[in-house]
Amino acid sequence: MSRARVRARIRPSSRLRLTAALAVTLAATTAATVAGPGVAAAAPAALKQEARAGAALPELSTLDSVGGVGATGFLTTQYSKPLWTRYDGTSVLLPSTDGTTYRGAPAADVVVGSKGTRHTVQDMAGGGDPVVIDSPHALRQVNGSTLVMVDDTTNTLHLVSREPGGLTVDRQVTGLPAGKLWVTSPTAPGTVAIQLMSADLSSYRLALVDVATAKVTETYDTGSYGHFVQVTPDRVAWEVAGGGTKVVDRHTKASQVLPYRAQFGLGDWVAAVEDTRLTFRSPKDGRTVEPFRFANQVTPGPEGTFLVRGGTAADGWGVFRVALGADGAPTVTMVADVPDAPELTLKSLSVPSTSTGSARISWEFSQEDPSVRFELTHTATGRTVSPSNYMNPFINWDGTLGNLFGAYNGEYTWKMSALPYYGFGPAVVRTGTLTMNRPVRPRDFNDNGGADALVRDGEGKLSAYEIRQFVGMKDTECYEEGCPPVVHKPNPDLLGTGWNTYTLMASPGNVAGGAAHDIVGRDRDGVLWLHQSEKQKLLPRTKVGGGWQIYNKIVGGSDLNGDGRGDLLATDTSGVLWLYTSTGDAKAPFKARKKIGAGWQQYNLLTAPGNIAGATGGDLLARDKDGVLWLYLGKGDGTFTARRQIGGGWQKYTHIIPAGINPKGVADLYAVGASGSAHYSGLNSTTKPFDGAYTLPLRTDSTTYKTFF
Repeated sequence: MSRARVRARIRPSSRLRLTAALAVTLAATTAATVAGPGVAAAAPAALKQEARAGAALPELSTLDSVGGVGATGFLTTQYSKPLWTRYDGTSVLLPSTDGTTYRGAPAADVVVGSKGTRHTVQDMAGGGDPVVIDSPHALRQVNGSTLVMVDDTTNTLHLVSREPGGLTVDRQVTGLPAGKLWVTSPTAPGTVAIQLMSADLSSYRLALVDVATAKVTETYDTGSYGHFVQVTPDRVAWEVAGGGTKVVDRHTKASQVLPYRAQFGLGDWVAAVEDTRLTFRSPKDGRTVEPFRFANQVTPGPEGTFLVRGGTAADGWGVFRVALGADGAPTVTMVADVPDAPELTLKSLSVPSTSTGSARISWEFSQEDPSVRFELTHTATGRTVSPSNYMNPFINWDGTLGNLFGAYNGEYTWKMSALPYYGFGPAVVRTGTLTMNRPVRPRDFNDNGGADALVRDGEGKLSAYEIRQFVGMKDTECYEEGCPPVVHKPNPDLLGTGWNTYTLMASPGNVAGGAAHDIVGRDRDGVLWLHQSEKQKLLPRTKVGGGWQIYNKIVGGSDLNGDGRGDLLATDTSGVLWLYTSTGDAKAPFKARKKIGAGWQQYNLLTAPGNIAGATGGDLLARDKDGVLWLYLGKGDGTFTARRQIGGGWQKYTHIIPAGINPKGVADLYAVGASGSAHYSGLNSTTKPFDGAYTLPLRTDSTTYKTFF
């Protein structure tokens, strides 16, 4: 059906004969909202009053969305048509032909019209003259009759209002934590909730501001950006990444995560919103009530009430007010009618059952441009991703879990939720499974298809960091050429703890015959231990043997004899280089050592990245005490050709590690030090094995990034 036909479809007039007093008793939901100051603003007398003759209920369009709910009515907006609809059946059409835009104050009968720096505050319940406030700040939210504004130049938060005598009062909020003022959430009168973003865009902090004093009273770490922030006298809540609502007791600071979007009001009940399904739940006795076929918008009102855009089996589509009745039980009352339109239906859906790194997902619906959300969840770890379709009828999933982090191998559950383009009607929901089946890749310790840097922190925790998270992330707010790269907070996999027991560590690859990669560590007593990796964890270690205290360097990663398994190299204190070829047996992973040569005491760092210049064997890099890096090409029999000089200046790095295989089929390098880090792309050349350094600001330190290998 075309959009024009959908908009023109009008429900028969008999639908308007529904009684506005119809109430359904529920065993339903939630917590009281914050009380606040009264509203001093007033509505202009010139506003047009529209009463629908012969109809108990006003009629709204499926395109109307609720923008604010008060005690006497609510604001709806459809494109440029703002309308204040009263519960008595009358409505007020707000003038907008001059470009004025409107927003409602949460849980208050206040509407603010804005044009440029001029803001008109109107009390839709009391009438009288409007209050005009002129301010150069950016309006972010309305709290009661107070404008919540931000000065973007100074990054300051302001509460702006008009005194009864006509004086405009601009109060700057004090006590805010450090960070960029980001989003001000709609909250009931009396308290303002604002999120601040850290300088590196990696974390957020929520601050609660008391409107009466213009001071911050509480702060909360939300980690990632918290959607749908709510504040009540007893709790603060926000939606966490991946779904669910974190709820914090404001008195005890105890917290819990509810596995759905929770909204609070109506006493002690909780409104659970899942897609377009709305369920009222009692935490006291476990009762649940689901009066709506669907709910596309749930908006808190004053005194713990809700306004719901949705539909019931008895009344069809409309706007409903949910409140506690005289007997303490919640009631549902239809306050506006919405003409029914054809519901959205799915005509076809194509989701592959398996993927080797990416996937195309496509669909066709009965209506144009539905809003589609597609979410994949890795069954074993619970990590989720919601790739965007950018209004296309398909998704080309790039095989990542976001933030340049490759998707793990294994089973994923997927869920598709679709809403009509006009945002009204029940959702279409489908679910299924998809299996990621990537081939084994070098240095992939967490089974997600990407090379990893193994990092030990100051507490002895060992984590796998996907190297492209270090390399591929630039400043997202810089649009000029030559922008300095910025490393944002990556998403590592914790492999284990207690790694401070090891004085030397290496990652030789697959030495024990398994499908994954192996790690070795030498303890303080000189005993060498083998850790085999399995998906996102390490298996219990096995003892290789003692006597390894004679070595001052251990390095692995190259297949030096061409048997398809990684091998181990070690230098002793006298400068002799020894080769330990792997066996494929976890009980005895290495053969007897073989002497390669002497004089290796001139080098203070070794790296075995694999194939650098296209030869059949694995290669070796060595840095001398003057900072010169040398290349030893492997012959494939456990020996090397004569060394070749790569270049100087490498003394600024404390660690040089393999960075996986590039499209040329040769190894890259990742080098990190106290002054910064760099990525070197392999060129498959013996005369110039690496391209120039791609510099990055990540630095080694004594806490998070202590040891790389």
